[in-house]
Amino acid sequence: MKYFIITGATGDLAITKLYPALAEIFAYNKYISDTHFLGAGRKDLSQEEYQQLVHNSLSQFEGEKDFIKDLQYIKIDFDKVETINNFFIRYNIQAGDEIILYMAIPPQAFDSVINTLAKIKNSHPDIVYKLVFEKPFGSDLQSAQALNQKASQHFREEEIYRVDHYLGKETIQNILALRFGNSMFEPLLNNHYVESISIDVWEERGIDKRADYFDKTGIIKDILQNHILQTLALIAMEAPVTMEAEYIRDEKHKLIKSLRAIQNKDVILGQYISSEDKVGYLQEDGVDSNSKTETYVQLTAYIDNLRWEGVPIYISTGKRLSETKAEVRITFKPRFKYFSHIDEGCNPQKNELVISIQPNEEVYYTVNAKFPGKGMCIQPVKLNFTYEESFGQKSQGAYTKLIQDILDADQSLFIRADEIEAAWNYVDILIQADNIKNRKLIHYKAGTEDYKIMNNPDE
Repeated sequence: MKYFIITGATGDLAITKLYPALAEIFAYNKYISDTHFLGAGRKDLSQEEYQQLVHNSLSQFEGEKDFIKDLQYIKIDFDKVETINNFFIRYNIQAGDEIILYMAIPPQAFDSVINTLAKIKNSHPDIVYKLVFEKPFGSDLQSAQALNQKASQHFREEEIYRVDHYLGKETIQNILALRFGNSMFEPLLNNHYVESISIDVWEERGIDKRADYFDKTGIIKDILQNHILQTLALIAMEAPVTMEAEYIRDEKHKLIKSLRAIQNKDVILGQYISSEDKVGYLQEDGVDSNSKTETYVQLTAYIDNLRWEGVPIYISTGKRLSETKAEVRITFKPRFKYFSHIDEGCNPQKNELVISIQPNEEVYYTVNAKFPGKGMCIQPVKLNFTYEESFGQKSQGAYTKLIQDILDADQSLFIRADEIEAAWNYVDILIQADNIKNRKLIHYKAGTEDYKIMNNPDE
């Protein structure tokens, strides 16, 4: 029997992400017969109160909610071994059973949970254990190394699942299928044919009510170090031996290690200021009035390997921009010089492969084609597919996929220890205390378009 335990069962992550994901899983009638799903926390909650909390979290879910009656709440204090022993007794946990602990809790609590569960493992060695860590895993290279070392003292790497929910998105997973499942793309993805790669993750909203978290974190730690570097690794890595977890993670690790050290001239950091109808970052509730936390970063990265030598990778991410979008854009070197002089009205463009992650899940490739009529006038057209149109259904949620993979012991979409340390090592120069203290931030008005930040800084 499997026991999937959500610690922090009444917290924001559980309510906004995990319970809707469970609803999707039960809607597909998967993993029900051999798995108990439980919420755990220090609060005194009756089963009725807990189930009502879960029910309220699913106001936007249109499917059946009968599964809620099977969810149970257990009071556990992970600083006290005896409360977990009581759980083992209550549920008659036996050799061969599986305990999955999803830590939807603040990162500062990870240490105490590891310590307590290690004691439980010593007294119950015949149980299968899985520890699921939400991001952020560490706050810099040193803390990530310390947390990895702590976890590895008691648990094997195959028992540790480090979550980056971006990897659960269907469009991100589809990168490997596009690259290695189609002969038309992979031979072109190198410095002979690719002019540049762009990865943009923009948010129109500000920090909402997350000042306590974001002001200590910033956009580099929140988005660049994890979502963007993981996406880049999938776009640029070499082909794995097979599409299995360890081989995929081997190649991602090698790619991240190949990133050239960041130079000051290649990075710009910004912070949004007030506009007509939006407050500036320093005026957000809970933000230090002298904060130098970055809400925007633009970076030109380079990969020092044979495949990608010399190809610039343009990365930008930020809050309070003009739109919400996340996309990868691969621009190929032009090949239309034979046509460009024929007619001034023609408008040939560079070929681009675009992977749109949000707001629309879409993949398209722009090609130049002859415009109807006389003459050899070529213009760009899109060859595209969307998930809903092509497969007749919407893609499942990222957390739905990740929970399924945890239950199946598939670590392909989870970050290995060496990967996460390589990613922290890459951004560490940007987040060192002395560099933060002395950093110069450009200012941009809330709602500004990305290109205007570059053309008119401090406008």
